[in-house]
Amino acid sequence: MTVPVLTATVDGDSATLSGRHDVLILGPSLGATARSWDGALAELSEDHTVVRWDLPGHGASHVAREPFTLAELAAAVINLADALGISRFDYAGVSVSGAVALELAIAYPARLGHVIPICTAAKLGESGPWNERAELVRAEGAAVVIPVQEERWFSPEFREDEADIVAAVMSDIAATDAESYALLCEAIGQYDVRDKLSQITVPLLMISGECDPATTVEAGAFIANHVSGATQFVVPDAFHQAIVEHPLVVARAINAFLAGQPIPG
Repeated sequence: MTVPVLTATVDGDSATLSGRHDVLILGPSLGATARSWDGALAELSEDHTVVRWDLPGHGASHVAREPFTLAELAAAVINLADALGISRFDYAGVSVSGAVALELAIAYPARLGHVIPICTAAKLGESGPWNERAELVRAEGAAVVIPVQEERWFSPEFREDEADIVAAVMSDIAATDAESYALLCEAIGQYDVRDKLSQITVPLLMISGECDPATTVEAGAFIANHVSGATQFVVPDAFHQAIVEHPLVVARAINAFLAGQPIPG
């Protein structure tokens, strides 16, 4: 196992990050890139210095060729923060990056102000199907998963009304390095923090999509119910890519939580 090397997109001057206390680090889902946060960026940037990162072999990040765990992916986020001079930060992540949020909260609580897992679970399914997906992607490329992901990630109405946005997100899947995607699938298959949630002391907001077929509202409630002081916010009508379908709703929930205010809804 090894710690991957990640690449960040800094929305601002990276030279000013050292010593800042308003940094918000954002992570994307498997197959997506940092630009999946584009719709929320203006809202989040009003009060936060935003840093977005790409998964291995996705977007701007280096490809991966050695197996790693999601705990090691969390360590990679810490390495990225260290390289940018960020000592303490808030963190929000979608799906696999939401799982990384939980790994960060478990292993690095002193580095975190708040943590916001989005459309994720404490266990993301059994290893068998993930290993099967890994082998399929190795054989045929990441684009092979696009038809299934479209249906899981977006409502039929969003796919029809926002076809250009959906096409852009799907193009990111097609451009993803197949081996890196496969290694992430295998890491997800090994991931299970259900028995560690009670260790989390970092203030936590669980954001779930009301119609998410991949990581259900119930899966999010399990996290919120097992982390002391945690709350859950459900995005109405949202599928798995709530941050793309309803970016302002998600961004305003994040901003309110980080400011200690009631979450609008």
